[in-house]
Order: sequence, then structure tokens, then C-alpha cells
Amino acid sequence: MFDTPADAQTQLAQDFSRPQVEMVVEALMPALAFRPRPNGGAGLGGTRIGGTPDLPPGLAWPRRAKPADIEAIAARGNAEAGEEMRRHLRKELPYAFFAQVDLGEARERTRGQGTLADALPGHGRLLFFYDLSAGPWDNGSESARVIWDESPREGLAAQALPPDLAAAAEEHRAEIARVNREFKLPLPKPDSGTPYGGPARPMSLHVILRPPAIESLEMEARPALKSALGLHSNGENRFRDSYQALFSRAFDRYYGAANPGRRHQLLGSPLPEQSDPRFEAEVVSRFGVQYLSQDAWKANRPAIEAGAGAWRLLLQIDVGDFLQESGEGTVYFLIRAADLADRRFDRVVAVYQQT
Repeated sequence: MFDTPADAQTQLAQDFSRPQVEMVVEALMPALAFRPRPNGGAGLGGTRIGGTPDLPPGLAWPRRAKPADIEAIAARGNAEAGEEMRRHLRKELPYAFFAQVDLGEARERTRGQGTLADALPGHGRLLFFYDLSAGPWDNGSESARVIWDESPREGLAAQALPPDLAAAAEEHRAEIARVNREFKLPLPKPDSGTPYGGPARPMSLHVILRPPAIESLEMEARPALKSALGLHSNGENRFRDSYQALFSRAFDRYYGAANPGRRHQLLGSPLPEQSDPRFEAEVVSRFGVQYLSQDAWKANRPAIEAGAGAWRLLLQIDVGDFLQESGEGTVYFLIRAADLADRRFDRVVAVYQQT
């Protein structure tokens, strides 16, 4: 959102009183945002969203194994979505490739700007994969794979889309085109994404500062700001209204008017579409269910809240921007702080949210 505290003060002063500006600036937190590289990529191993990963010999593109509970997953959608999930999960396709992050770049970008990237490995790449066909109904560790590849850049090779994943993508495009022709809708763009992958876009990482989202755990750590926003009041609160509008305006300013509201982010505090996704990560990990009943949530609330505080955001991806086509929702890749310290990326949990 903002490049520096001074930048934040200048922008915030247009809408907030001086005490309000001071509260918001005090609450600013760093994160790493993605910006398109105007002159192409950074070569093999460079940061990108979509496309295909760069892999060394012996490291295979991960596939999702057939779940033991296909029917339970399918039952979470309506009849049509459920049947699509059954067909998809039985194919044991490779995961869609979401992003590749150059860890050396992340460390360099944050040098001298605090400890934001210190918890990450300082070399290699993080590769993020996700099952966008069934994952939105299946929060947990099986819908995603995150791989830390430590191999030297010299040994990397650009990958082609696995043939069965490419075939599934083409089948999806053909079906969308058929439906759009039937209803006289515009045909999808030839280079737009599908649930099986998004177009390749080389990116660079940049440190930004932003205040905590109203729904985030970090807001709970700011009682003065929370009180001033009147979060538990249904009455009029101009500060709260301006604070919420701040996110829309700041995203427009940061990403450009042609690409508003995009939510890609590495590290930092998540930008929820609903509640803080760390609650969902804790629930699915602790109880093995997608959601708790209202009574079960109330009974276990202290433990859930305490457990949610142990989770860290690795990456969040805006699905519509990932596809470069119509699409909704945000995917959050989350990991417990202890697992991050132990480099247990196999324990990452993916959470999908949609308003």
C-alpha cells in the first residue's frame, strides 16, 4: 500500500485527523508485494506468478493423489460441482502451478528493512502448487504443495505443462467456449488461465507497508485502533468507513487503475475476504473438519484463537488475477511458525475464501 511511513502520512492526512493518522501509521506492517517485470523475467529461477516452474533433474511436478474421501469432498458443493470434483479427483492430475519465489530476491529486498523475510530460507526457491478445481471445497494440507528447492540455478530447466494437465486445460477452455457461444457471451481470451494453470508473468518483489485489515488477528493487537474504529458498534463511524475505503484506494494506487484490488502478497498479515484465514487453518488442522458448528466454535474458541496465532502467511494469491480472466476468491498458503523454522513446507495448509 505505502512505500514508507512518510508516504503513508501524506496519503492518510487527506482523509483522517492527525490522531487517527498517528494510530494508523503506528499499526503499519511490512509485506512483500508482487509487481510485473516490465522487461521480461529474471531468467531461470526468477520470481513469477503462473506459467510453469523451473525444476532441477529429479524433482517432479507434484500430483494430487486420489483422496480416500472423494465423496465427502464432493458433498461440499452442489450437485454439478460435486460431480466435477469426483471426475477431477479420480484423474490424479498434477497440481496447478501458482507461483515461484526467488528466496534470494526476497532476502535482498528486505535487507535493512527489518526482519520480514528472516524466517524464510535465504537461498533457493519456494514453489507453490494448488488444486484450484477441488481446493476451494477442501481447505487443508492435501489441496496444496509447497516445495523448497535448494538446487543451484545452473541446474534448472524450464518445464512444459504435463500432458494430462495440458489436456485438462484445453478441455476446460473448449467447454467454456461452447457455453459462451450458446449464450452469446464473449469467448475466453486465448492466453487466459484455467483451473489447471495461469499465464506466466515474471514478477519482482517489493516491500510495502499497510495497516492491518479489520478482520485480521493483528487488529486484535491494536486495542486503541480497534476501539476508534468501533468494530463492535453498528452505528455510524466515519473513521471506520474511511479505513475500509483506504484499502480499495491504496490498492488502486499501488497496482494501477487498470488492475484494482489485487491481493497477491508474500508474508505479512493476510488480507481476509471473510474471517482471518488462520482460524480456518487451525480448525481444519485441529479438528479435521472444514467448519465447526456455532456451538463447537464457542466451546473451543480460546484454544482456536490461541492456536491461530501460531500460523504465518507464506503467500496469498488473488484467483482472478492469477487466471487473468474472470475468477473469484483468494488462496492463502499458511504454515505454523515452528514448521517454518524447521523447513517443514510439507505441513503447509491452503485456505480458500470468497466473498
